[in-house]
Amino acid sequence: MAIVIPQPGDFDAWKRSHAAAVAVDWDGTCKDTMGVKWKQGFNLALPKVWPALGPYQRQIDEVCYCENLAPGARSAQRFLMLRKMMGIWKQMGLPVPDLSAFFRAVEQVERSGQSHGVATYRRLQGEFGYDDSPMRWSDLSDELIARASRTAPIFPNCREVLSGLTGRADLLVVCAAKSQAVRQDLVNDRMEDLFEALLGQDFLPKKGCLTGLAKKYDRVIFVADGKADMDIAAAAGVPSFEIRTGDEAASWLDAKDMLARFVE
Repeated sequence: MAIVIPQPGDFDAWKRSHAAAVAVDWDGTCKDTMGVKWKQGFNLALPKVWPALGPYQRQIDEVCYCENLAPGARSAQRFLMLRKMMGIWKQMGLPVPDLSAFFRAVEQVERSGQSHGVATYRRLQGEFGYDDSPMRWSDLSDELIARASRTAPIFPNCREVLSGLTGRADLLVVCAAKSQAVRQDLVNDRMEDLFEALLGQDFLPKKGCLTGLAKKYDRVIFVADGKADMDIAAAAGVPSFEIRTGDEAASWLDAKDMLARFVE
């Protein structure tokens, strides 16, 4: 049966089959795509959308790595990271565009708990008066990432652990990427049949997804990578298990018995 991609906020779009749900992040948790995103996607799209940054690709790459991939980095949603990195590049003297109106919209979206998806920012464009360059950057990044991530591997032990939970819990993808892009990954990696539903960037922010799942199921756990996702789960009142960056194979083995106990 094909995975369900619900309309935004529709937690009734799929049937609850078990009392327990295991919500799983995708990028950097199941699939080794975080390096692809920040080395062959977001970073390369920047000078194509803002040509004045073209001569500074090396500095762009360094900041993308330090803020998103280096040990201890706390990568966040793409538009939040764009705001942070633009500030760093400005301090470095790079010719960054004036995105202050757009970043005011980002602040409002973050405060209100809305989705950070492109559709949200297109809807707010007239109210805040910014151009479409941030949305074009996001769309172009997705094209580059989709191209580069086709060969990115699933982390060792991930598939086996999740397969062992089928028939015992509802498995759901909860991620900050676009749903259709993740669905294509799931199909290519032959993992689509493991999951009931895919709750991506265009559904709700992760906190909203987890809060809604906690109302639908008797118990929910979030399996994800990085402290930021652990904090999101805590804010939603949901337990979590961290897939440690750089130690993913061992992390998935550690998760096996814990998840089996959780869904009993």
